[in-house]
Amino acid sequence: MANENRNLGYHPTMPRACLVVMACLASACAIAHTSLEQYLRESVAVSVAADNIDITIQFAFPADPSHAERQGMDRDKNGAISKEEREAYLVEIQERADRLLHLTINGQPLPLIPLEDPRLDLQDAPGVARHPHALRLTYFARTPKSPAAGDTLRLDSGLWAELPRMISVAVEAEQGMPIHAKNTQGLIPAAKENTPTCMTEIKWETKK
Repeated sequence: MANENRNLGYHPTMPRACLVVMACLASACAIAHTSLEQYLRESVAVSVAADNIDITIQFAFPADPSHAERQGMDRDKNGAISKEEREAYLVEIQERADRLLHLTINGQPLPLIPLEDPRLDLQDAPGVARHPHALRLTYFARTPKSPAAGDTLRLDSGLWAELPRMISVAVEAEQGMPIHAKNTQGLIPAAKENTPTCMTEIKWETKK
């Protein structure tokens, strides 16, 4: 039996060592999990067609950033967020987005037009609480007429730049439209408030 144990690489201290390693790994995973919970999730979807460019930006606020945001919504500081307070908050968000979202073509501004009013989902906690919430912004812009190879469309956002963000960007194009997108993906550390981040650069290519 002892020979079998040696052949298998057995050592009397192995179970204890394995437990220590597993405990360390579990601790590391817990730290990573906790830190990721502080990241604002920002998902950007861009659809490029011959006439219009549709842009949808969705924010998922985890508990702590959501709590801070809810405190700002609660203007009378009574712990509840009324319909009027939600509406006032969304007006402020729309004004802020108008300042901090920029779409350009070859460096020249391309007007972003709200497709619908911002949508706020406080989920199962309508008041001031440490509970996640979600926000959605939707826009469209007119696609430039007859874009040439090398023309570059760029979307920048300074929204919630002061928070660490987990960014996901997806770009799709109408069939046959020759574009190539370079997207920002992954974890972005907190920066100075309103600092712009390039979400995507979309470049027209020569038709094959």
